[in-house]
Amino acid sequence: MTYRLPCTDCGAPTPTKRPKPRRCDPCAKAEALDYSRWHYRTFRDEMLEYHRNHYRKNRKRILAKRAARRAVELQSADNGDGTTSFFGRNGNFTGSAGSSIDRAFNFGSSR
Repeated sequence: MTYRLPCTDCGAPTPTKRPKPRRCDPCAKAEALDYSRWHYRTFRDEMLEYHRNHYRKNRKRILAKRAARRAVELQSADNGDGTTSFFGRNGNFTGSAGSSIDRAFNFGSSR
């Protein structure tokens, strides 16, 4: 059974399955949007400051980790026998023999 009761915010008739008034969809959505905007605006500056401080404190460690990852990726790309592996450390395909980057480098060296 469906009841048509007035919205608790705007008074528009709203169909409900329970014999209890509720908010209509537009009123509920408007409040959710207002809340999400308020929440984002309230904590945005705090989150930005936290991440800035985190990066500032851990800059050396973060950069060292990036460099180590880059070095491992370069080592894993070369098999040592003149062939190139196109699979990363986790076994996923990472590139192809005919990529646009390879063509760009080969184009300059063939002239």
